[in-house]
Amino acid sequence: MLAVLSATSLAPSRSRSVTVKSSPWPERPGGGRLHSWLAATIDDESAQDVGHCGLEILSCGPDGLLGGGERWPYIRPRAILSGTLTVSPKYRRQGVAQRLLTEAERKARWLGVDEMLLMVNQKNAAALKLYTKLGYAPKPVLAEHGGQVCMSKHLYYPTVHNQRSMLPLRRLEVTAA
Repeated sequence: MLAVLSATSLAPSRSRSVTVKSSPWPERPGGGRLHSWLAATIDDESAQDVGHCGLEILSCGPDGLLGGGERWPYIRPRAILSGTLTVSPKYRRQGVAQRLLTEAERKARWLGVDEMLLMVNQKNAAALKLYTKLGYAPKPVLAEHGGQVCMSKHLYYPTVHNQRSMLPLRRLEVTAA
């Protein structure tokens, strides 16, 4: 079960709730018909944006490539975490990225997709660690990926990560670093 996440610091600060809201994504890079923009905001009078990511449903191969060729029998709708999953530096390491990714997975399930793909820079060790921790597995690196690693997760396999992401979410508390 997900626990309420909060961070503490030496300086007194107040803990604030984070909410993730979904809205249509006007500038989706893949042009998918089904899409969502997910934004994490602080629940106070400022409604400060602390993180965001985009989700698109695209027909692609298991390697995240849209091309045909020998991959054509494997092309089917898959959820793509499109655009960068970004969290404001002062709210990092408090569960915001995990919450955004969990919400993106929920949205993908709601849209009827069973697999989520994402691309991450090979040199971004923190992101690779996070995605691996949440059950994403790297695909073989192809020349077409450039300096990116394609990672995937089956959203309905009975794993600890999927079971947690299907449970009702608890309130997420953060403090500014």
